[in-house]
Amino acid sequence: MFKLFSPFCFLLFCFLPSAVSTAQTTLTLEDCIKIAQERSPEAQHAKNNYLDAYYQYKLYKKSYLPTLSLSGSVPAFNRSISKITLPDGTEQFVSQSAGNYSGSLSLTQPIPFMGGQFFISSGLQRLDIYRDSTTTSYLANLINIGIRQPFSLYNPYKWERKIEPLYFKEAKQLYIEALENAALQAIELYFSLLETQTNLALILQNKTNTDTLFFIAKERFAVGKTTEDEVLQLEVNLLNLTFQIEELQNTLQDKQAALADFLNIPTDAFNLLMPETLNISIINREKAYEQAVANGSQEIVHKRRLLEAQSEVARVKSENSFSVNLYASFGLSQSAPLLKEAYRSPLDQEQITLSFNIPILNWGITKYKRKKAELKLTDVSLTIEQEKQAFKRQINNAVNQYNIQSTQLQVVQKTSELSQKRYEMSKDRYLGGKIGFLDYSVAQNEKDRSQIDYIQTLQKIWTTYYEIRKITLFDFMENKQIEVGFLPK
Repeated sequence: MFKLFSPFCFLLFCFLPSAVSTAQTTLTLEDCIKIAQERSPEAQHAKNNYLDAYYQYKLYKKSYLPTLSLSGSVPAFNRSISKITLPDGTEQFVSQSAGNYSGSLSLTQPIPFMGGQFFISSGLQRLDIYRDSTTTSYLANLINIGIRQPFSLYNPYKWERKIEPLYFKEAKQLYIEALENAALQAIELYFSLLETQTNLALILQNKTNTDTLFFIAKERFAVGKTTEDEVLQLEVNLLNLTFQIEELQNTLQDKQAALADFLNIPTDAFNLLMPETLNISIINREKAYEQAVANGSQEIVHKRRLLEAQSEVARVKSENSFSVNLYASFGLSQSAPLLKEAYRSPLDQEQITLSFNIPILNWGITKYKRKKAELKLTDVSLTIEQEKQAFKRQINNAVNQYNIQSTQLQVVQKTSELSQKRYEMSKDRYLGGKIGFLDYSVAQNEKDRSQIDYIQTLQKIWTTYYEIRKITLFDFMENKQIEVGFLPK
């Protein structure tokens, strides 16, 4: 009779979520991870951050392309009293009414390797003077070509071209790391719910078995084959199990809701399947560290921070050095009272301006700015070296933990098998009257504990493995680098 209850309770465990809600979803751990990386709030935030970095990178790339713009005013009317200088040198206030129409088309192009800017433009202006009769004149700038070129020790384009690509590369790696972190959260929620479901199934099975034992004990007591103490002990045990079932059912509903919310799927109950063991037992520490350096975001962040500190030193140094700015332009223009005449026989116009700045005395302000920038560079370099050492220890610890837990899982699995066997033997001996309920209860608790230990050890292995994946961005089971699955348009 006792053995008949085990398959019954197994079926009860499988269909237990249906008793809570009709919306039931059978879910494996792999499915849970996949859904989390696609639909969880963390995955959505990570995708948005990646898109933001992608668009910023596109803006940076487009900023080096030529820019064409059309500007103008149609019209610009002005009526006012202004002071003017007469031909004899005297000044007089005169009422003026004028209308100005203008339009210009300009093309600008940055010169990254020089840090300057090239431009070319063409424009047309019309001026109407309103008196007793309207006087109209035109000014046509047929073409104007020029360059703005600073000659300085600091070229912002040079540093931008080094740093901006690193920001985007860093964002891509951070996006993958965020997805791996979503997987870690999914693993935690999955195993937490699985442990609760297993606990509830075990206690339901124990209650069913105890019901049977209580019925047998009462019959034995009636014929004097057992004591009243044992009957009372079984009854107390039944009451405790009933209380535990109620608590676990409430906990089960909370954890089901938490998992559904995280996965962003409309369901209230899950039928979770026991995950399989990972098909990789040992991870090589040297390989893990090499992949972390090659793929992880930390190396990119270190390089970017160092370049930013070096850029600031170069910028501050340039502030206290000799600098020259060149502005040069050449154009063809003409003015006439008629539009068509404004484009005839244009006159050339040239402009060259060479300005310079030589710092002479600033009371050491730039000197201390430079010292601050150099100190920050030294501090950044020192911090990076410390972070590299800590990063290497983190990888070694994670790999060591995984390798140890892989061995422990075999021990726990064997312990669970032996505990199950010992329980079956204790059950038969108890039913035969060879041992008391206390000895049977100990064997039952050890069996239950070994099953929970197996689930907890399996969770540690999956968690540690995905922590290593997050650090290295490398799939050791597939033996390949983890790439960005989402490509922005």
